[in-house]
Amino acid sequence: MRHRRALAGLWAILPLPALLAALTLRPVPAVVPRHWSGPTADGYVTGPGFASALLSTVVLVALFAAGTALLRRVVPPAWSRWALALLGALGWGAVWLYVLTVWRVGVVGVEQVREWWALLAVLLGLGAGWVGYAVHGRRWPSPTEVLAQVPDRARVQALRGRAVRPLQPWSTELDSRTLRVTGVGVPVVLGAAAVWQLVAGSLALTVLLALVGLGTGLLALAWSSVTLAVDVDGLRIRSRVLPVQVSHVAAERVVGVEVQDLDPMRWGGVGLRPLPDRTSYIVDQAGGPGLVIHQRDGRRLALQVTEGDAAARAGARTLLQAAGQRLGQEPQARPAGSGS
Repeated sequence: MRHRRALAGLWAILPLPALLAALTLRPVPAVVPRHWSGPTADGYVTGPGFASALLSTVVLVALFAAGTALLRRVVPPAWSRWALALLGALGWGAVWLYVLTVWRVGVVGVEQVREWWALLAVLLGLGAGWVGYAVHGRRWPSPTEVLAQVPDRARVQALRGRAVRPLQPWSTELDSRTLRVTGVGVPVVLGAAAVWQLVAGSLALTVLLALVGLGTGLLALAWSSVTLAVDVDGLRIRSRVLPVQVSHVAAERVVGVEVQDLDPMRWGGVGLRPLPDRTSYIVDQAGGPGLVIHQRDGRRLALQVTEGDAAARAGARTLLQAAGQRLGQEPQARPAGSGS
């Protein structure tokens, strides 16, 4: 795992020598486009200023990438993977932006360079970030490490024989005003910006803004009102706005369930907050009681239960029962030294 982290760090550092090589092989033009209105550019920046800005960006990326790759105690593996992927995307995006811009200026002239080439550099940068993400890989914690994070009383216990009893399904409903406002506001704002760009003649930015606005709006609306349901198969989260299931935690993936007083400041804020090592869904500014589900891969899922502590504990008991009965169905380990 350490070697893969180092390789991902090296991948994020490589844009620095790559850009230096590009600056040597492809001389900086006098001016380059920086703004478009319609099919042609209408805003420009000096070539040396453009190159200097990109070089400064890549140098900072290399420094942060080196620190992230080496300081394992400061940046945990779950975070370093995303950090190095983001740094790699930023660094390689800068390299591609320079290469494509200088190439097109030399071929068609500065006035005829289209914004599509800048968007292509962004896409290539994102692709490079994905490469870094894949190279880094994920460190899967051992069962012992996972269980060490779960309080004894919250751990799943295998249920077999007479301990198995019919499971009474549990459910509750949650509504997030924050996500509802986001689901409506973001598409409206980006839609207005897309119309403005369409009038200005920039089709590329129009499509990009429309796709981002639509995707963000649908995701926020889907999570703005949901139903949490626990049955023998585990936990399901279904949207009450759109006919989709937004998340599912299978019973066999659960190693522990506890009830905590969820503080938005500790879990990343109000609303849906996916982070490298945990995900939370908190609907109230002040937080409140909720479920914290520990999974086999080491991730945690925190869900506020607005019906109160009693309802949250009922949900925790139900999910522990479902996970315990599923664990009891797994083959038991053969004792060491037993015959075949």
